Amino acid sequence: MLTAQVLATAMATLPLGYKPHIMFFLADDLGSYNLGYKGNSEVNTPTIDELAGEGIKLNRHYVFKYCSPTRSSFLSGRLPYHVNMENKGIDEEGGVDLRMQTIANKLTSAGYISHQVGKWHAGSSCTGNLPINRGFVSSYGYLSGEEDHYSQIDKSYVDIWEDHAPAYGKNGSACPSMDCEVETYNCYQYTKRSVEIIQAHDPSVPLFLYHAWQEAHTPNEAPAKFLNKSIDYPLRQMYSGMVAALDSGIYNVTQALKEKGMWNQTLIIFSSDNGGREDKDFGGNNYPLRGMKFTDFEGGVRVVAFVTGGAVPEKNRGSSHDGLIHIADWYSTACYLSGADPNDPAAGVPNIDSVNMWPSLVGASASPRTEICLSDLAIIKYPWKLVLTNQGKKGWWTGPVHPNATYEPRIDNDPGCPNDCLFNIDQDPGEHADVKSQFPQQYSDLKNLLS
Repeated sequence: MLTAQVLATAMATLPLGYKPHIMFFLADDLGSYNLGYKGNSEVNTPTIDELAGEGIKLNRHYVFKYCSPTRSSFLSGRLPYHVNMENKGIDEEGGVDLRMQTIANKLTSAGYISHQVGKWHAGSSCTGNLPINRGFVSSYGYLSGEEDHYSQIDKSYVDIWEDHAPAYGKNGSACPSMDCEVETYNCYQYTKRSVEIIQAHDPSVPLFLYHAWQEAHTPNEAPAKFLNKSIDYPLRQMYSGMVAALDSGIYNVTQALKEKGMWNQTLIIFSSDNGGREDKDFGGNNYPLRGMKFTDFEGGVRVVAFVTGGAVPEKNRGSSHDGLIHIADWYSTACYLSGADPNDPAAGVPNIDSVNMWPSLVGASASPRTEICLSDLAIIKYPWKLVLTNQGKKGWWTGPVHPNATYEPRIDNDPGCPNDCLFNIDQDPGEHADVKSQFPQQYSDLKNLLS
C-alpha cells in the first residue's frame, strides 16, 4: 500500500499526472510547403493534416540546415555547434559524442522503454555509436544518410541494421521502375516494425519510440499507388508520392496506438530534419520561404512541425505556437514530462542547451527561447536574424507549384549574403530585405554574438 501511495504521489507531481508515451516522428528533406495543411492541394496527406489540425502547429520550429547535425541535436539536447555540424561518412567519427547522454538514456532512467526505427545518421564509426548502445532497447534501420528505398543499398553496401548487427536477409532488391510494390520498401518495413513494437508493448509502461522516416529523401522512389497521376511534372509527382507514403506509414502507426488503447496518453512530435531541397533532381518546395536544405535561410532551417496526440491538453488542440523552438528543446521537454533530470554535465563536453518548452506550448508562458545559434554562419535574436556568406548560392524563392517545366536547368546563382545580411523575420519572413544599414546596432550585436 505504501508503494502505491508513493507512486500516486510521484505521478501527481508530473505535469500531465502521468508519464506520456512519446513518439518522435522525424521526416527527411520534407519541404515546408509539401503538406496539405500548408496549402498544397496536390499532395495526399490526410493523416498528417488531421494530426496537425488536432494538435499544436509549431510555426517557428528550427533545425540545422542538414541531416546528421539535426539528429545529433535532438538526441543530445545540444545545439549543433555544441555536438555536431557535419554529415560524416558511415565509418567516420561523428554524430553524438559518446560522453553525452541521449534522450533515450534520460527517458530510460525515468522508466521508459525506448526503441529506434529507421534512419540513424548520428554516429556509426564504432559499436558504441549504435542506437542499441545509446539508450534504446531495440533498433531497426540504417546508419548512413541515405539508401535505396527498395534494396537498402548505400553506394556499394547494404545498410540495414537490427540491434547489434547487420539485419542479414532483410534487405530487398532494386526496383528498375522506381515505383514497385514490395514489402521491403523502407516506409513499409520500418512502419511494420513500429507497429509491431506498439502491439507487443505493455501500455502500463511508458513508451518512447523514435521513428525517423526516409521520406522524402532521395533516391526518388515510391510505390505506384502513392503517385498522383494528375501532377504533370514527373519529379514533383514522385516527390509527392514519397510524402504520401510517409502519410500512410504515420496512419498505420497512429492506428496501432489507438487499437492498443495508448492514444489518450500519447504525445506525438512531428518535424522535418531540414527544409526540402529544391535544386537538381530534388523535388522539395519551401514556398514562400527563401532557400533550401544546406542554407541557413528560413527555407533550410525553419521546418514544418507540430505536436499532437491524446496527451495534448484539450484547450490547446487546434492551436498554433509562434514562439521560437529548436529541435534540441525536445530533450528537456521530454524530461520535464517524464520526471527525468535533463542536466547532463559530462566531463569534457558542453552541458545541454535544451530548454523546456511545455509551459509555453500549453499557453502558460511565452517561449523561453529568444536566441538560436543556427550554425557558424547564422544566428537569430528574435526578430532579428543574421546570415553570412553566399550560402552555396541556393537562396532561391520558389512558387507554389515547384518543380515544374520552367525549372530546368536550375543552377546555383543566388548571390546570398557575401557581405552579411540582417533580416527582420517577423516583418519579412521571406528574407527579401537586408536591413543592416538601417539597423547598424542590431547588426553589430548579432555579429558579436555569432563570433
